[in-house]
Amino acid sequence: MKLNLKNPSEVKVSLLSNGIDCDIDTFAKYEGDFYENLYVYGNTNQAENHHRFPQVLLLGNGVVSAFLRRERSPWTLRIKDGNCVRLYYRGEYIQDVRLPEIPAYYGKRLSDNSLSNKIIAVAGEQTPGFFIYPKCYYFDEGTFCKFCSLKPSRRTVASELEASFENGKLAEATRLFQNTPWRDMPIVSITAGTARTDEETHRGIIEKIRAVYNALNPKIPIHILVHPPHDLAMIDEYRGAGITSIAFNIEVYDRKLFAKICPGKNKDYGYNKWMVALRYARDVFGDYNAFCGLVWGLEPPENVKRAHREYLDQGIGITSNIFHNDPKTPMRRHQHPSEEFIMDIAHDQQELYNRYPEARTIFPVSMRSTIDWEIHRRDYR
Repeated sequence: MKLNLKNPSEVKVSLLSNGIDCDIDTFAKYEGDFYENLYVYGNTNQAENHHRFPQVLLLGNGVVSAFLRRERSPWTLRIKDGNCVRLYYRGEYIQDVRLPEIPAYYGKRLSDNSLSNKIIAVAGEQTPGFFIYPKCYYFDEGTFCKFCSLKPSRRTVASELEASFENGKLAEATRLFQNTPWRDMPIVSITAGTARTDEETHRGIIEKIRAVYNALNPKIPIHILVHPPHDLAMIDEYRGAGITSIAFNIEVYDRKLFAKICPGKNKDYGYNKWMVALRYARDVFGDYNAFCGLVWGLEPPENVKRAHREYLDQGIGITSNIFHNDPKTPMRRHQHPSEEFIMDIAHDQQELYNRYPEARTIFPVSMRSTIDWEIHRRDYR
C-alpha cells in the first residue's frame, strides 16, 4: 500500500505509525514560541524536563498529529531559518508544518498565584480541559494497563503539573479559559484516572465536574473519559453534574488479551460489567453519546472491526487511540501498528459511518493520536 503524502490525513497515518527521527534538542533551534507537550497523560518522547517538543504538528486542512520521536523512522524533521519546520520522508521533502500556538490563557496567575498552564490541559491543538484525577490505583496494585505511562510520567516530566484540584481553583480556571479571547471552544475535555472506590470517585471527580459546569457561562458540552463506577447509578450523577458525553475505554476487545494487557480492569471490574456500564451510560446520555475506546495495535485489525460493529449496533459510540510505545512501560518494545494496519481499519470504519449516520466523533476537530475525526470526514479514499 502506498500512501498519498499530499493528503495530510495520510501523512498523519504514517507519522503515527513510524514517528519522527530527530535529535532530542532539535526544537532548541526553533526561535518562535509554541505549545509544548506537557506530558499530562504520559511520556511519549523519552524526554526530560529541559527538552522541548510540540504537543502536535499542524499538517494542514485542519489535521493535527501527535509528535512522537522515534529513532530509525523514515520521517525526519529540520528547522530552517529559525522558525520554518520542514518534514522529510526518506530524505525527500514533503511539506512544511506549523507548530501549535500557546493558548492565550496560559502564563496567567490565578488568585492563589498558581500558573494556569499547570492546571488547564489542552487536548489536541485547542480544546481546553482538565486531568482532574491524575492517578490510577491500579499502579499501586501492580495491575495497571501495560501500555500506560501515567505514574512514571507524573513523577518525572509532568511532576510540576497540578495533582490535586480545589473546586474554587477549577471554577476560576474555567472562567479564565472561557473568557480569554483565543479560539472557538465548542467542548470542554475532562480526563480522570481511576479511583479505588465510588465514594472517592464522587468526591474527587464528580464534585469537580460540577464546579467546572457551574463556572461555565454560557454552558457548552463537557466530555469525560473515566473508569466506570461500581454503582451504575453514579452514571446518572455524571449527567446531573453537567457531563454531556462519556467514554469508558475498555482498550482491548479480545477477552484474553484484555485480561493480559489490562489486568486491573479485568480483575477489579471485569469485561462483562464494563459492557453493562456502557449500555447503562448509553441509556442515560442517549445513543452515540456513550463511547468505548480501543487502542489500535494491541490486537488483530479484525478484532477492532468486529468491536466497532458490535458497539455501533448497540448505539454506543466508537473512539480510538493508535498505540505508541512509551518508555518505562512493559510494552515499550511493542511495535507501533503499520500504515497498512491503520488504513485497513480506517477504510472499514469509514464504511461504518455510512451505515450508522447518527454516530459521531467525540470532538469536532482533529485530535493528536486518533484518526476518528478524519475518518468521519471521509478523508481516506
